Amino acid sequence: MTDTWRPDFAATPPFAPYRPLADRLAGPGWPTLAQLERLARAGDLRNARGLPLAFTAQTQRCGQRDYEATILETGRVPTREGNWHDLCNALVWLAWPRTKAALNAFQCRQLHPGAPRNPASDAATLFDESGLLLAGPHPELVRLLAEGQWREALVERREAWRDMSVVVLGHALLEKLLAPWPAITAKCLYLPVERTEPASLDRALAAFWERGDDAMRPARLFPLPVLGVPGWWADNENPDFYADRNIFRSRNQACTLTGGVLQASPGAVGTS
Repeated sequence: MTDTWRPDFAATPPFAPYRPLADRLAGPGWPTLAQLERLARAGDLRNARGLPLAFTAQTQRCGQRDYEATILETGRVPTREGNWHDLCNALVWLAWPRTKAALNAFQCRQLHPGAPRNPASDAATLFDESGLLLAGPHPELVRLLAEGQWREALVERREAWRDMSVVVLGHALLEKLLAPWPAITAKCLYLPVERTEPASLDRALAAFWERGDDAMRPARLFPLPVLGVPGWWADNENPDFYADRNIFRSRNQACTLTGGVLQASPGAVGTS
C-alpha cells in the first residue's frame, strides 16, 4: 500500500466502525496530529494509568518495549504523519480506547528489559497487528471456523452472521484491507456477549486483556481469511469462493472455545 492519501478509504465494510472518525478527518490531504489530538481530547481518551492520550510525532525508531512503555508512562502514542499504518493505529485507539489501553498495559507487563519475548506477548502483538473480534450468541459457528469447517460456517450457517459483530482491531490488518486480496488472514478472538454495541464491546474486550492470561499464546488465536466474512467481499456470495484450498485451508483439529480462546483437543494437529 502506497502512502497516497485517499479520502474515501473507509468506504468498504471492514472499515464500517471507523467511518464516523474517517468522516471527521476527511479533507484533501492527510489528517494531522493536531486533528487526531482533538478527537482524543473530545473523547477524553486515556491510557491504562489514566493519563490523557496524545498522538505525538515519532522522530526516531524504537523497539517495541520502549514504544509500549512510552505510551503507558506518558500517554503519548508515537505517530508518523502521512503513514497508513500509523493512521490505522490511531483510528483503533480512537474507536476502541479501552481495548488499546489494556493491550498496552498487558504488553508492558510481559516485555522486560533483557528478557526474551514470551508467548503471551507474541499473542498480544498478533492481536494488536492482525486481530479480529467476533462477538455474539453463536459459539457453535465460531467453533466451526476454528476447526476450518468453512462451508458449514460461511455458507450453510450464513444467516447466523446477522447476529454477530465482526470488528477488525489489528491496525496492520486494516492497512492491508485498504488494497484487499482474498488471502488476507486475521487472528480471531471470540467473545460470547449479548450486547454488541461498540462501547460494550470495548469494555468486554478490554476486560479480557486486563485479566492478564499469561498462558495466552499465538496458537490460541484462530485464523480466518477476512474476505470470507459474509458481506465483506462480493465474490463470497458464490459458495464456490470457499472451495479455494490455498485460502480456506483444512485444519485437522477439533476445538473448544472458552471465553473466546481456542483450545485444541489433545493430540490434534492443525494443517493450516
